[in-house]
Formats: sequence, structure tokens, C-alpha cells
Amino acid sequence: MSSARNMIEIVTAVCKVLPRWARWVTGVFVVLWLGWSYLFQERHGGASIIVMSVMDRPISYASVNGNMGGNAFEFNGLNVGGKTAGPYRITGDTAKIDWELDMTLEQAKAGYKFEKHTVTLPMPKREKGQNDFCVLFLPDNELLIRWAFSCHIDMKDVFDKYRTRRGRGI
Repeated sequence: MSSARNMIEIVTAVCKVLPRWARWVTGVFVVLWLGWSYLFQERHGGASIIVMSVMDRPISYASVNGNMGGNAFEFNGLNVGGKTAGPYRITGDTAKIDWELDMTLEQAKAGYKFEKHTVTLPMPKREKGQNDFCVLFLPDNELLIRWAFSCHIDMKDVFDKYRTRRGRGI
């Protein structure tokens, strides 16, 4: 049996037990609660944090306003990664982003070390339906953040500037 069918049976059983006035009161409260949540609640739900990178070093972790994001491999000239974490409620006037640069085996042999970084940027404006918070790591520890419907589609023009090789179908 499906969970929806189970819920319907439970609600039906409760309604049979309740007197008519209690059913009316419960119905009015449910309609008022639905109307209030539709009219007055924040229109945006939780958002996923998408971490992407065009850096030559891997990102071992990234966080936005204390919400843990994913990690990303080093940029190979084609793929920008795209690890997803969430959904989280990302709010505020600023976005504090913490991240740690890792290293590949070759970079470790060359003497690279872990590097921790923090930057605070103004929070971009979010439109209804934009449920991806895109964090793109650019060379020299520069960041590009934005809200998007789909990070990989909305930021394709930015990725194309850094792509040095072509894959099939691209």
C-alpha cells in the first residue's frame, strides 16, 4: 500500500470519530494555515549549493554561511565539476564562503600545502524558482556566486572562457 493511501485512510478514520463541529473547525484551521503560508511565508524554499571550479587545484570543502557545500576536482580543461549539497536556507545580505584548497599527488610532490581561505561577498538577488546557489572558483582564488535555475546551463558562458579542450557533443 502506498503512503498516500495510508494517510487518506488515517484522515478518514479520524474524521469518522470527530463530531461535525470539530471537523468544521479543523477544516477552517487547515484552510487558514494554507492561505497564511501561501501569502506571508518566504516564497523561496531551500536551495542547493553547487560547487564548481576552473582552478588547477582540487577544493576539499566549501561552505556558504556555515552550510556545507560539496568539493570539486581540479579543472581538467573541460569539466567544471558540480558537486551538490543541500537543500539549505541561505539568507542574509552577505555570503561568507570558506574553502580549502587541496592538492593532487603531483602538486604534493612539488611542495604545495593545504590553503584555507575565507571571503565575504554581497548576496546576489534571488528570483522565484532559482533553487541553485552557484559557487564558481576561478583562478587566483577569485569567486563568482549567483542564483540560478540550473548552474550548468546558466553559467555556460563563463565556463566556455576557461575550456581548453573539447569533449564529445560540446
